[in-house]
Amino acid sequence: MFNTYEGVITSHTVKIDSRLFSDNFKVKVLSSYGTGQDYLDKPFLISKGIKTIAIYDDCTYSTAELALALGLNCIRNINTSSNYVRQGKWDTEGLTLFMGDNLVGKTWGIIGMGKIGARLATMLKVFGCRVIYTANTDHHNKWEYCTKEELLKQSDIISLHLPLKPDTVNYIDEAELKLMKKTAILINVCRGKVINNNKLYEYLKSGLIACAALDVTDPEPLNDPEVIGIPNLMITPHIGTAAAYTRRQMTYGAINNLLSVLKD
Repeated sequence: MFNTYEGVITSHTVKIDSRLFSDNFKVKVLSSYGTGQDYLDKPFLISKGIKTIAIYDDCTYSTAELALALGLNCIRNINTSSNYVRQGKWDTEGLTLFMGDNLVGKTWGIIGMGKIGARLATMLKVFGCRVIYTANTDHHNKWEYCTKEELLKQSDIISLHLPLKPDTVNYIDEAELKLMKKTAILINVCRGKVINNNKLYEYLKSGLIACAALDVTDPEPLNDPEVIGIPNLMITPHIGTAAAYTRRQMTYGAINNLLSVLKD
């Protein structure tokens, strides 16, 4: 492919590095079908003069929407109660059966207030949440900024919206998990490696945090039956942008990005 075409649309499902290139490659630009570019070997591509470009606006709504949906699923026990009915166990006399809670009045901590985080924050205001965030800088006047440590201690729900970089690998590790409330819900819709997942699984099994919902894992796909079977862990198969309108916009965006570079 890289020996035939000058422009290629790529996605996170295939690692792009020197193994895929021969000496007579023709490709000039790689257009990412999404925002993340951690699957690209940037130093190698730069050394070969290959440009890379990503989509930055078209993914935001769907990914923010999914984070909200995962939070609602956890706090209202939607998935677990649905599975209960599927198993034929419906108890009509249990007034506290799968008793959850409401979003209203809850503190939702957003880690990484980029376009997705800001979009989610706007959605959460409608639900009556207190929104706090942490990021490299305090640059959103309408939301409440706090340190990472303060956010972890105060939040009822925490969602991650970080790019995967060397300094964000294991951004949530045991030290961070220890700061969270035992009733906290942790949501990850960015990249699996930003969490020390083995430590997270330990904390979930021991009840040291209430619930986690992961749309991204490390590795992907995740096929470990023991992990998949953790009752207070919900996993979805990286569907953050899996909505028809969003995927259409992403397709247009990736094509337009490609053509804009090739026309220069």
